[in-house]
This record gives sequence, C-alpha cells and structure tokens, in this order.
Amino acid sequence: MTTTDQLDRAVADPIGLITDLVTDAEEELGVVTIRTVVTAVADGRARSRQVARALAVRFAALTDGRSPAPRMIGDLLIEFRKAGAPAIAGPVCAECGKQLRTLRTAEAKLNGWLGGEEGLRVSLEAARNKLTAVDRTRNQNTARTADPGIPQIRKP
Repeated sequence: MTTTDQLDRAVADPIGLITDLVTDAEEELGVVTIRTVVTAVADGRARSRQVARALAVRFAALTDGRSPAPRMIGDLLIEFRKAGAPAIAGPVCAECGKQLRTLRTAEAKLNGWLGGEEGLRVSLEAARNKLTAVDRTRNQNTARTADPGIPQIRKP
C-alpha cells in the first residue's frame, strides 16, 4: 500500500489503518488488544485520523519512538508498551534521544524491576527537590535586595 493510499485510508478508516500498521510492527499483540488500545488513546474521529495520518507518513515512529510525531503517538506507544508489546518502542526525548523517564519508571514497575524502579523514583524525586530549592533560593534572593532609594535633603 502506498503512502497516498494510506493517507486516503487515514480519513476513511483510521482505526483500521492504525491497527494494520501496528500489526505489521508488533506480532505478539492480538488485533483485539491493538484495537482496544487504539480506541482508548485515539478516541474520536479527528484524533484517530491525526494518529493514522502521522503513522502513514512516518511508520518508523512505532519502532524507534522518535519525533517528528504528535503527542498522541507518544501516548499510543506508552499504552502499547503497557499492553506488553516488545517490538513497539517507547517514546524518546526529541533532543537527547533517551527514553522518557516516566515510561522507564512504569516499565520497571510493570516488569518487577524494583531496584530500577526505586532508583528512577529516587532520582526523579531528587530532581524535583533540587528544582524546588532553586526556586526557593531565587525567591529569597529577590526579597533581600536592598532598595537604597533616593536620599532626602533637608534644609537646617
């Protein structure tokens, strides 16, 4: 099927097109599971058409998780990973190419990698605490700024 045919089908039958594309990339999930995940993420005609169009243009997003792709593609990848699809990639950061930390935490929890999950949770919490401390310091520094004002000269 050519990309033009897929783009036409993205309008006429978006859920069917997405299901077929995912089935081509992922052999372990059944069609029913794939349709369930797709309809949960791409709820509504406009959203399902947007996802179908994005996958028709860039099918590799299913296996590499990279941009350019709409956010819904990332949501779809996450849900497929949660459903147990090993061939579907998790979404990755567009800048550095690393798998998103939230997905790594969810995947560690799902697979029972408690050490990995705990380490990711601790480092995420440490990052949040650091950002809070930086914000707090910034707010304190602005409050301490002295305002000498303009001196008043009085006649004796």
